[in-house]
This record gives sequence, structure tokens and C-alpha cells, in this order.
Amino acid sequence: MDKDVVLELVRRVIDGRKYVIVSSVGLFKSVGRYFTHLLNSLTGVNAFYLEPHELTYYVAPYDEGRETDVLVVTTPEGVNDLYILLDQLTLTGHRVALITEPLPEAVKHRFDWVERAEVAWNRMGLLKLLCLLAYTASSLGRKEIQVRTRKIKEECLSLAEVADDLVERYDRELKSIREALSEPYLITYTPTLEPAAELASLVLSKSIAVTVGIPISHLYVGKFSSKVLAFTSDVEVYTIRYYFNKIVEKGGTINEVRLRTDPLTAPLYALLLLYYTASGR
Repeated sequence: MDKDVVLELVRRVIDGRKYVIVSSVGLFKSVGRYFTHLLNSLTGVNAFYLEPHELTYYVAPYDEGRETDVLVVTTPEGVNDLYILLDQLTLTGHRVALITEPLPEAVKHRFDWVERAEVAWNRMGLLKLLCLLAYTASSLGRKEIQVRTRKIKEECLSLAEVADDLVERYDRELKSIREALSEPYLITYTPTLEPAAELASLVLSKSIAVTVGIPISHLYVGKFSSKVLAFTSDVEVYTIRYYFNKIVEKGGTINEVRLRTDPLTAPLYALLLLYYTASGR
């Protein structure tokens, strides 16, 4: 089972360690940032996210004597960056583990010393990967927060069972998503919902969509569109109100997809809604 392989890989990497570096390559860079949120919120390890180029050229060559283990998550179109990153980490003596889609044989042979868990990428590959990461982090969670980690793990395992109910409860939000995917839109998000914004703008949008974090989203209003689709969760409502007001002051209109759940599982439900919309239903 993919979930058991990924879980054991991550367990070996973080067991007994205080720090770990997380990076991600490919189309969905936000996956690494999401995994970092999970590890910091649920486990006893301190995780730091670094962009692959940042890690390759500005960190790995200069941390001799204090090398930190690295967890890399790969998504489609990331093989070139992965090759360069692994080459640098090899030369600088870092221990690396990969959570990756199946790799070309040449890459596997070149870096056969690297521990890896391969996860097949299918039509709903981003949702599958995030589910695995959330399940893994919650399974390795601290005892002090076991009520929360148990709930997150249960949600990961029962996602398919709640799909129909989710679609019914978020009918209004589904209409907003359909509109946003068919015409020019600014797509914004709170931190853990970045993967949903990336999927919407990079893959599913049939028009032009620009993705930007909520704190600076008002600066983009009116430059190519005044329509904003915002992916948020309940816990952030008081913070985002200020930024939404700034969008409105600049003449923007906001369609909000607010997930009423734990912010760590919110992207899973947002992705379900997006894939449902993309299926044409």
C-alpha cells in the first residue's frame, strides 16, 4: 500500500531528529510547503521548506558540518530540477529521501542510493499525494495532540465516502469555481490551500488565471481582471476580512470557497470540489 510505504520512509527520516528540510519539484511546488505545515503542526520535528533552486545553490554547498536531512516531494514535470538537486545533495553529503511519482530508469540508476517511495500519478494525483502526506504526518503525530491527529487520519481514509455530501453542502461554491475556470480570474488562497489554487490556475482553468497569496492579492485587482476566487478555511476568517476589504476598495468582486474544516485537511476537500467540477458535473 502506498500509504504504508510513504509512512515508513518518513518515519525513518524524522525519527530522533530535531530538524528536517523539505523541498518539492515539478508543477506543484506548494506540495512541499503543505507537507512542511503538516510536519510542523503535527509531529515533533522542525521542518523548513526551501525552494529546490535555493537549496541547490544557496544552502547545500555552504552548510558543511551541519548538514540537515532532506525530504523531497516530486510532482509532474520535475525530473530536470530533481536531477540537479540530487546531484548537488550527493556532492555535499546530505541524506535524502524522495516521495515521488515513478522516475525514469536513468534517474533511478544514477541516484540508486537515495531512499524513495514511489506513488503513481493518476487523474486525481494531486489529491492522492496530499492525502498520503496528511495521513503520514498524522500517523507520526505527537501524543499531546492525538485527538486532532486521529481525526485528520480518519478524514484521509474516509474522503471518498463523504464526496457526495461535500458536493451537496458546497453547491454555491461549485458555481463560483465553474465560473472562475471559464474566464479570466485572480485566484488567491490562505497558506494550506495553495495546492487548490495551483491546480485551478495551472491545470483546470480554460482561460487566464493568476495565483497569488491573499495578503497581496489586492495589488493585482484590475490589472487583467477584477474577479477574485479565494480558497480559505474557517479558522482564518478574521485575518482575511481585512484583505478582502482591500480587494473590494479597489473594485474587485470576491467569490469565496471557504472550507469549514481543519485547515490541514481543507485542501483535500477543495481538491475534491475542483476535480468534481473538472469532470463536467
